[in-house]
Amino acid sequence: MLKLRPDWQTYLHTLRRREIEAIFWQCPPACFARGLELGAGDGFQSGLLARYTRELVVTDYYPGILNLPDTATMTHRMCDAERVGETFAAGEFDLIFSSNVLEHLPRVGEALAGIHRALRDDGLAIHVMPSPFWKLCQMVGFYPNFVLARLERYSVRRAGRKAAATGQTGAAAGPTGTWDNNPKVEGRRYSYLRRLLWATPHGAANSNLEEFRTFRPAHWRTRLAAAGFNLLRVIRGPVSSGYGFGLDPARVFLERAGLASEYVYITCKTGYPSPFQVYFR
Repeated sequence: MLKLRPDWQTYLHTLRRREIEAIFWQCPPACFARGLELGAGDGFQSGLLARYTRELVVTDYYPGILNLPDTATMTHRMCDAERVGETFAAGEFDLIFSSNVLEHLPRVGEALAGIHRALRDDGLAIHVMPSPFWKLCQMVGFYPNFVLARLERYSVRRAGRKAAATGQTGAAAGPTGTWDNNPKVEGRRYSYLRRLLWATPHGAANSNLEEFRTFRPAHWRTRLAAAGFNLLRVIRGPVSSGYGFGLDPARVFLERAGLASEYVYITCKTGYPSPFQVYFR
C-alpha cells in the first residue's frame, strides 16, 4: 500500500505540541488555577495544556468530547464556543485557550463577548489562528495534495481488492466518516466539482480572498479591541502546509526566514493588567 504523506494524526499532534511549547515555554507548571480550552478536538493538546493549570475544563462542539475520560484535574464538556458566556459563570477562569477555532465561528463577536465574561479580570485569553501565509500554502498545495491523495486512495483500493482475492481480511481500510470543520456555517455547500477544482474557504469566511484579509493580525487586533481585550503580544507559530506534507527542511528554512502559518494572540481584559503576562514577554 502506497503512503506518500506522513500519518495525518501524528503530523497534527507534532504541530500542536510545537504550538504549546512556543506559547508556554516560560510558564511554570500549574501556574493557572482554572483553565478553559475551546475546541479541543481529539483531546491531544488538552493533555499538554493541562500541565500549566491546576484544573482544566476541556470543551468541544461535538459530543464525542464526552467519551474522553475525566481525571482529577481535567473534565470534559460539550460547549458551543459562541455560547461560552451562557455556559460558564462570570470570572470563572484565569486562562481561556483556543487553537484554530475562532476563524470557524460565524458569530465570533458573540464568542469573544462570552470569553470576556467568563475570564477573570486578571486572567489571560490566548488564541491561535491561521496566518495569510497559511492561506497561501493551502492554495498552492491544493493540486499537489489532490494528486497525492488520489494516488494513495488508488493504492488502498488496489490493496483491498488483492486482499479480497486472496481471502485475507482487514488488510486495508480507507477513511470512515468525515469531520466538518464548519458545523455552524449554515447554507454553504460546495458541489463535488467545485471542491475538486479549487480550494474552498477553510473557516466561516465566504471566500478565499476574504480569508487572506481576515487572517491578518491587523484584523484580529481590531476584533479583539472591540471585544474589550488588550493585545499583549503576537507570537509567531510553526510553519505547516495544512496538508501534512512533512518537508521538514523546507519548514525549518521558512521559520528561520520569519514566516509563520499561525499567529498566537496573547490578550487580557482592557484596563486590567494580568500578573500572568510576565510569562509571555
